[in-house]
Amino acid sequence: MILLRRLLVVAITLAPLTVAADIIGLTIGGGSWQASPEGNIGRTDIDLESTLNLDEQNNQFVFVALEHPIPVLPNIRLQHSEMEWTGNALVTAGTNLNGNPFVSDEQVDVSLDLSHTDATFYYEILDNVVDLDLDLGITARAFDGEASLIGVGQQESIDLDAVGPLLYGQVGVDFPLTGLSAHMIANWIDVDEFRLIDWAAQLTYEFDLFPAVDTGLILGYRSMLVELDDLDDLQSDATFEGYYLAFQLHF
Repeated sequence: MILLRRLLVVAITLAPLTVAADIIGLTIGGGSWQASPEGNIGRTDIDLESTLNLDEQNNQFVFVALEHPIPVLPNIRLQHSEMEWTGNALVTAGTNLNGNPFVSDEQVDVSLDLSHTDATFYYEILDNVVDLDLDLGITARAFDGEASLIGVGQQESIDLDAVGPLLYGQVGVDFPLTGLSAHMIANWIDVDEFRLIDWAAQLTYEFDLFPAVDTGLILGYRSMLVELDDLDDLQSDATFEGYYLAFQLHF
């Protein structure tokens, strides 16, 4: 919640800069992502669905983006995404999340948190060229989460805190005279022990609700693949995906 307030403060602070129409643009918004977990985590490939009983859950996100006409400076987009799942499960002896296997079968409270904050710096390669736009850049993603199995006799947990760079790309097309536009957005990295592919496809409908402000309703689908091969004692092969709805204001 503190981060959400900070993003709103940033948006309010930058809003006066948008008085020069078509020179500086500010977009703020937020939404809800109904994400389902699939795959496994931990040293014994603990299944997120069948073993830990984790199911789809609504997670909120907020964002603010600033675009400007200075060629040498990148545009910037900040987004915070909550990714939290909780449940209850019976784990068997030998279940190993992070190096301390359970010595007996045990009922545990399950928590998985992959919440993260993105700072994306990008350039508009194409902008309003035959109603197409293309953005390329780099995202700095900071995870602030944890995975835990908490039982009466034993518990295991592992911090999911990391900061890393991702390649960023976005391509979109506007449909003239309809208020509709379609976009594909992707962040990805693929190195020796770590692979993350985070993509989304969305349809936006913009309309005039307030003077000098474009209001947008967004329907999209997002998928995030996380593969870790014994990276800092972390192992996973999991995908989180589902539909999302969002609302935005563009000044």
